[in-house]
Amino acid sequence: MPKKQKTPAKKEETEVRIVINQAQEYGTSGLKQQSGFIYEAYNSALFYPNAYAVYNKIWRAMPEMAMIRLAFTTWARSVSPTVDLPDKPTDDDKRYQEFIEQDFGNMEGGFTTLIDTMVNYIPFFGFGWWDVAPAIREPEWVPPPYQDKDGKPWKDEWRSEYDDGLIGLRRIGWRDLSTFAGWEFDGRKKVIGMKQQDYPNPIITLDKNHSLHMTFGNPNNPEGITPLESIWRLERIKYGLEVIMGIGFEHSAGFLNAKKTEKGTLTTKDEQNVKAAARAILTAQEGNYALWPFGVEGEVMDIPFQAAGNLLEAIKYYGILALSVYMMQFIALNTMTNTGALASQVDSTQMGIFSFNAMLDGFAAQYDEQIGKRLYQWNKNSFPNLTKRPTIRFSHMDNNLAMGELGNFLRSIQGIVPLGEDDMKAFRKRTGWMPENNPKPEDVIETKTEPAPPPQNDELPMPDDATVKRASATSEMIREALFVNSRARRE
Repeated sequence: MPKKQKTPAKKEETEVRIVINQAQEYGTSGLKQQSGFIYEAYNSALFYPNAYAVYNKIWRAMPEMAMIRLAFTTWARSVSPTVDLPDKPTDDDKRYQEFIEQDFGNMEGGFTTLIDTMVNYIPFFGFGWWDVAPAIREPEWVPPPYQDKDGKPWKDEWRSEYDDGLIGLRRIGWRDLSTFAGWEFDGRKKVIGMKQQDYPNPIITLDKNHSLHMTFGNPNNPEGITPLESIWRLERIKYGLEVIMGIGFEHSAGFLNAKKTEKGTLTTKDEQNVKAAARAILTAQEGNYALWPFGVEGEVMDIPFQAAGNLLEAIKYYGILALSVYMMQFIALNTMTNTGALASQVDSTQMGIFSFNAMLDGFAAQYDEQIGKRLYQWNKNSFPNLTKRPTIRFSHMDNNLAMGELGNFLRSIQGIVPLGEDDMKAFRKRTGWMPENNPKPEDVIETKTEPAPPPQNDELPMPDDATVKRASATSEMIREALFVNSRARRE
């Protein structure tokens, strides 16, 4: 019998196998992790969860970090969420933008609480975790109760301010890093959850799909890289120098040199009197005196503290270096140091604000990647004509304009570049002081006022020539400014 020939594989099946092989993911991230903990830091004291106590001490007690936190918090108050729309938005695009902006205010604490928590924790601890609780935007919808460790249900008092039936957020709840108890990884060393233990509650795994996980410094490490890892060494050196300086100042304040002037031995009572006299002399208060026993005399000796200046400069150096890690060294220029030009202070201020805005861009990208996509999946059927999913961004903190430079700029382009109403609006927004509405000449209603009666006293003193010249020059400047402003409005 003739042999059966093998049926050749179809071309389509071969192509499918090739595509499947190419879609396969190989290898792991290489993250140094074991038993749910990460060992990437250069010192074992900086491994989480023990690192929290180290960073928390620096975060709270180091004055430079308090300065940075205050600056970040102050700048964050001028930040607001924005939603980008396509060039030709549909009605659903605009409705979705309004929905996102409304939901920031609808959730508990609003956007202010969220951004304050971000800038106060993430840049200092390296990462942060929030539990994200969704809700139906109807005032009659009641959130499910939650239970404590004893199983007792607690009512959630949150209620929606809107009644459109969309799915929004009722709470983005911060989970303090002091309760961190490890990570939950998949086979690729990718984080799928964070373990939390808030004593006396048992350990619970917070699912990443129900959370917001943000990192700073290293997106490939779930713990990020905090700048405090570098500052930790600086803080230890600075602390040691401060201790030495304190001891030196204490010694330079003087020591008591007591000696016997007569031969013989001191009785127990004499020794007690000497101690009492020394204590009275060295106590930091006014009106001190001492009664010395016979045969003993004492003198407070001063010690020159020659290393004080060098120690102080070293302490300042490490303080400024810690600020520089966050690009915030402008805080120390001309304040904690005797050097530093105004130009360098302005440049470093701009660099600090630029770095802060870049940090906000990173936070917004992570928020949009996790929460933005989640909200879109929940509500996309309610917006069928969306052009694409709008991107959530955070606005930038604008640097204060130097009014002198702005004036020089406007004078240089006067007569070259015409300025329209949109330009005036932009100037008002950036400066914050120009009047919001410029009335048109035809809209101004002239009001007639009766002239003031002439003074009856003929002996009033006449102004001197210098006063008349100053008044004339001032009037000329005012007329010129009004002429320029009116011409700009007409153009």
